[in-house]
Amino acid sequence: MRKSFSILPLFLFSFFPLSVCAEFTLPFPENTRKKEISSPFRSAEKEEQTRTKGRFAETTNRSSLSNAAPVRTEKEKKQPSEELPKTKPIPRKAIHSDSKPPKFYRGIYVHNSLVVNRSHRKKWETLLVEAADAGVNVLVIDLQASTPSRAEIDRVRKLGFYPIGRLVNFAGGLKTEFPAPSRMNSILQTVRNACESGFPEIQLDYIRYADESELKIPVKKKYQNIGSVISKIRSEANTCEDPPYLGADIFGRIPFNKDDTIGQKVEVFAQLVDVLYPMLYPSHFYGHPERISNPYKTIFDGLTNAKNRALPETRVVGYIQGFSMKISYSKKNLKDYVKAQIEASVASKSDGFVVWNAWSDYRETFKAMKESVREGKLDISD
Repeated sequence: MRKSFSILPLFLFSFFPLSVCAEFTLPFPENTRKKEISSPFRSAEKEEQTRTKGRFAETTNRSSLSNAAPVRTEKEKKQPSEELPKTKPIPRKAIHSDSKPPKFYRGIYVHNSLVVNRSHRKKWETLLVEAADAGVNVLVIDLQASTPSRAEIDRVRKLGFYPIGRLVNFAGGLKTEFPAPSRMNSILQTVRNACESGFPEIQLDYIRYADESELKIPVKKKYQNIGSVISKIRSEANTCEDPPYLGADIFGRIPFNKDDTIGQKVEVFAQLVDVLYPMLYPSHFYGHPERISNPYKTIFDGLTNAKNRALPETRVVGYIQGFSMKISYSKKNLKDYVKAQIEASVASKSDGFVVWNAWSDYRETFKAMKESVREGKLDISD
């Protein structure tokens, strides 16, 4: 779904820093035959990268790479799957603390340096106050390059926020069939660091293959390899004294695609993680102007697709766009563009949203949230 080449995208990408991988043996179900009663939430892209630039360039939502999987009707969802039957998620170790996730995520992304760099202390404190005032209850914080301290994460939790540690696995996507042992060791060490700092949830980003790769690997083999990495991370997380929940970021096109060359598939990931985070930024649907110009429909359709295809116990929380890239297509200002996405997150019966802004500038987002609350379209009573 990329545009034909022009200077403008390069100019735009040069100003945006970035903000999800591999051996498992489960089958590849469609997970469409859902239970009548959902199970409980849980029974018992560079280390310090040029963030938006990479995340924008890498999260291209090109449906041409795969077979599309449109939104299913209720009648279609009740039909038996043509593929292998679904399986239950792999066993997850029970959490013993009282740190439970919110019923509905109202989150924002926070860059690592804002939390760990003393020179940014004033901005960090201001953000905490303004976020609480707007009704934010989730903060997604980078674990790299320096994992925030236990004292700081404890303080964030006492302020009423649910902190999530974002772990970049393979910046730009995995470019070899299997990750280097040194890279896996680094990933697992970061998981241990996150546990020691008290993060109740770890979110895996860049847990995929590179979008454009010379690798000649069958797509189902990619799913197996990516699943293996997630399983290894899960096993490591389960050795923590207080095992965290596990989430994974997926490209925004994945809920619309039956299969995809980057090795991400809703049905596969839903078996391995507790939370799926489709990155549904409307601006990234290159070649689909109707997706860019209609943020409400893009978020609604993406989250609806993901919910329909995931297991009942796997939560779906959408990453939504909190930056101005291509919003002129919609004839909306940034505040209204964000507001439309927030309200679509609610209407789709998803499990929440996380707003992405590489610079952690959420002035317009907070305005949008407050307006949605006043109009009765966003509940912040929890």
